[in-house]
This record gives sequence, structure tokens and C-alpha cells, in this order.
Amino acid sequence: MLNNFFIIFLILIAFTKFAFSNEPTDIWSLEKKENSEVNEVIENTPSEFESKKIKINAGITDDIKVSEENFTEKNNLVVGIYDPEKYGFELDMWTKSDGKKIYELKKKINSMNLSKDASEIYKKILLTNTFPPNNNLDKKKFFDLKAEWLIKNGDLDLIIDYVTKNLDIISNENLIKFVLDEYLSKAEIKEACSLFKKLNQNFTENYLKNFSIYCLIHGKQNDLAMMRFDLEKETGYSDPFFEKKYNSLMGLSKDDNTSSDKNLLNLHLSFNTIKDFKYIPTKKTSKLFWTYLRSNNLLDSTSDIDTADEEKISLLEKATHERNYNEKDLLNIYKKFQFSVDQLLNIDREKENLSNIKARALMYQGILLNDDPNKITKLSKDLKSSFINDGLEDAFKDELRFILEGFDGSELSSDLTDFYVFNSKAENPNKKIKYNSKILHQSKIINYFIQEKPSKKKTEKDLNNFLKKIKKSKKNYLITKDVIVIESLKFDGIEINEEYSDLYTINENTMPIDMQVLINDGEIGLAMLRIIEIIGEDELKNLGSETLYFLINALNQMDIDLIRNEILSEILPVRV
Repeated sequence: MLNNFFIIFLILIAFTKFAFSNEPTDIWSLEKKENSEVNEVIENTPSEFESKKIKINAGITDDIKVSEENFTEKNNLVVGIYDPEKYGFELDMWTKSDGKKIYELKKKINSMNLSKDASEIYKKILLTNTFPPNNNLDKKKFFDLKAEWLIKNGDLDLIIDYVTKNLDIISNENLIKFVLDEYLSKAEIKEACSLFKKLNQNFTENYLKNFSIYCLIHGKQNDLAMMRFDLEKETGYSDPFFEKKYNSLMGLSKDDNTSSDKNLLNLHLSFNTIKDFKYIPTKKTSKLFWTYLRSNNLLDSTSDIDTADEEKISLLEKATHERNYNEKDLLNIYKKFQFSVDQLLNIDREKENLSNIKARALMYQGILLNDDPNKITKLSKDLKSSFINDGLEDAFKDELRFILEGFDGSELSSDLTDFYVFNSKAENPNKKIKYNSKILHQSKIINYFIQEKPSKKKTEKDLNNFLKKIKKSKKNYLITKDVIVIESLKFDGIEINEEYSDLYTINENTMPIDMQVLINDGEIGLAMLRIIEIIGEDELKNLGSETLYFLINALNQMDIDLIRNEILSEILPVRV
């Protein structure tokens, strides 16, 4: 019996060793040991991988779609960048609201051309780590809206931060594709390929698979590229165009002359594998492609453009307006037009008999031939108007400023002064605050909202001293912005003497009823979205006093001091 026991024991050991020796090898693990730059891990067997493949619409302009499989089963899914306390929010700022209302309001806001001020606040709300709504909104749609806005905003560093911090929860393949295309369009291949070093995920979309393989070839890691390509083929991967270019780049076949502009990577591969590659853009060519063509010197030089081809010049005007063609290059084309002396001496009369493009060329040549500041400014004004009338106002912007800065505005007649002032000087972002001790909202008391660690004790003393002067003097009075300052300080616990309480009255009817209801019910996220909607396309400094009052009042009631202070720092000080 003892012998039988040992025999059975030996058989079990042998069977166990055999079973372990037949476990599938993690090829990517071996590859990662060979080269630490390979970050994409594939753990599925071919059949498992094929069953999990999900088609994702890769179009940049299409609706953002997030794969449902990328979500965990946790009820409290948190996706974002900023900690809630950083801006005075809470993890559950959405959970008390109807998800359908949140979705509809976010969708509306995403479609708006938000001002810089509104966009900055919206970014903080959208990218704060919070729980998604509990009711009437699929989690996927909630996160789709974040991705949609990130692409519209176009801040690559912000997108990369968002993607890498949330990889374990959601893959965001469209965001990754957007970043890669932006880098590729600017001929920043190194930056594009470095993105894969920050990612450690299994892509479902062919575009990202192709890009990752191309990056290995670009980095002269052909062995790894071949391993990656072969593994993708085993899982059912198929992309005839990329396979041809892969074989060509790897030296496995002769140069392939097939070209494709289905996407930017295809265009790039065509450029890199076809001798004397040439691509002719059209009016339908996307901004992304224009940027790529410009970055890779694939656009016709000004010397090769025929002035008789006004259709092509019109195309270049549009590209310049969209900031995809250099202003100076466009103006150099205008210099090639031939005009008679009579036309150049009578520009106002002659331009009426020419096409819009020829008229712009005539006016520009007139600017170059004149040395009288009034004539130069008048022609510049007419040229700018011509661009504006054709919806091309940004085609003549930087060079206009350069032209006008060539002389002193005091030399101009009164009818040209406004045009000169508006177009000649770029706004100085580093303006200093100019304090006025006679006006509360312009006095040094507002430093309480600007300084990082203000003194409450000093602020309280200064405020009461100021109000004391107001009480004694009949000349001084308080306007809405002054009341905003006082009420905000009171919300922060700064006390004013009872004797000054009658210096102003509060209009309780300025707050929209729906906003007050949201605040009372603790629906902070939805209330903040309403604030963004109200600011909309307006800069904060252009909002009316009553609107500013109820916005600040709402933020005070919600105890969101940091965003309130940012707004007050923008609207209160006079900067020169």
C-alpha cells in the first residue's frame, strides 16, 4: 500500500509539471523584458480577443463613443483629474440631480462657443473627480460629454493628463487618436510616438494598432514591429492599405505607390513611401490635413501659383483665415498681380471693376507703394473690410497689426483713429492693478479675493473704516459691485458694524427661481452648469451688474470660494 501511495504521488507530480509547462506564454511580457518601450499588453487568446473586438467610430468630427466594456461594474465610478476639494466641490455633486437634465444642459453647453472665462470654469466642473448621476443617465453618456468637450477645447496636455489618469476605468480611444493626429499634423512624430509609452492598454481600433506599429518602425525597432504585426494578424486584424505600407517600410516588398487620404496616418504613410508625393487640397480638405501639408512643406510655394487661378487663391485665402496658411505667403501672392499705373493711382475707383481677389491684391499693393500713414490706414481698413465681407476676417490679422504699428496713431485723421487703436496693439496680459481708495470695489480691500492668504482681521478693519467714511460723506455711495464685495466678505465671516447696515439694500429678486431651487436642494453640479450657461459666450467683465450679483450670490451660498474669488479678481480691479 505504501508503494502504491508513492507511485500515485509521483504520477500526480508529473501531471502537474506537464500542465504548467503547457500554460500559454505571455509574449508581451517577454517583449517588455527585451525592450521597456513596448507598453501595449495583450493577455487574451485569439478567440477571446476576437470576441471582445468592438467597432469604434474613429472620425474626429463624429460623436464621441466610448466602449461599454471599458467600464467597471462599480456603482461609484469616478473619472476626472482634479480632487473635488481643490475647487470647493464634493464627490456627490451630481448624485442628487436628474441625469437627463444634466445631459441635456451639458450637451447644450458643449455646442456653445464659450468665452475664455466660462470655459475655464467649465473645465474645473467637468474634470473634477465625482460620482456620476444615479438616475436617468447612462454612465457612458456622462463620460462621452467629457471627451466631447476635451476634443473641442483642444488642449493636448489636458487630454493626455485625463486619459492617463483614467486608463484603468475607460480607454478613451478617440481622445488618444485626437492627440496622435494633432501631433502628426504638426510633424511632431517623436511626441506622437512617445504617447504610447504612457499607455498600457489593448487597443480595439485598427487606427491605433497601425499607429503603434508604425512608431516601432519609425523608432527602428523592426523586430518588435514584426512581432506586433504578426500577433494582430493572428487575432483577425485586416487593413489592406496599411499592410502594403508596412511591407514597404519594412523592406519586405518594393515601394508601393498606392495612396490614401482616408485618415491622416494613411496620408503620412503615402508621403513616406511614394517618391515625389503630391497632394492637392480642396475646399473640403479638413483643417487637420491643411496643417499636415503646411508642416511638411507639401503646399505649393508662392512662386508656383498662377495669379490667373483665382479658384486656388480663393482656397488659400480660406486656409489663411482658418490659420492653416501663412498670411505673409498669401500677401506675397497678391504682390504677383500686374496692375497699370492708372489702377494703382485710382484704387478706390478701379477696385469696383475687379473680382474680390484682384481688388484685395490691388489694395495691398497700394499699401506697399504709399508712405502716407492716412492713406496706408485707409487702404488697410478697406482691405480688412473686403476680407470681412467674404467671411475671411482672420486672413488679414497679424500682418495688419504689423503694418499699423509702423507709424504713430497721432498722425491719423479722426475717422481712422478707432480702426488704428482696435487693430494695431495686442492686449497686454500682464496689466497691473490700479487702486482707487475712493471706490470700494477698486480699493485695496479687494486684495482679500486676490491674495493667497489674506488677513481677515485687516480686511474687516479696512472695510469698516471705509464704510465709516461713506456714512459721513454724502458724496460717496455704494454701487452693485461694492455690494458684491461686502456680501462676499460677510459670507466669509467678516463682520461689519450694525450702524452701516443701512448703507445699501439687497434686491432679492435678482436670483432666478430655478437656480435658488437647485441650491436649496443641494444640486451643486447642476447649479454650476446653469452658471456656465448664463455666462455663455460673454466675458465676465462684460456681464451686467445684476447678473454678476446673483452669480456671486449663488457661489457664496454654495460655499465655492475659489471660483468666486477667480471671478471677483477678473471683474473688480482696474488694470492698466
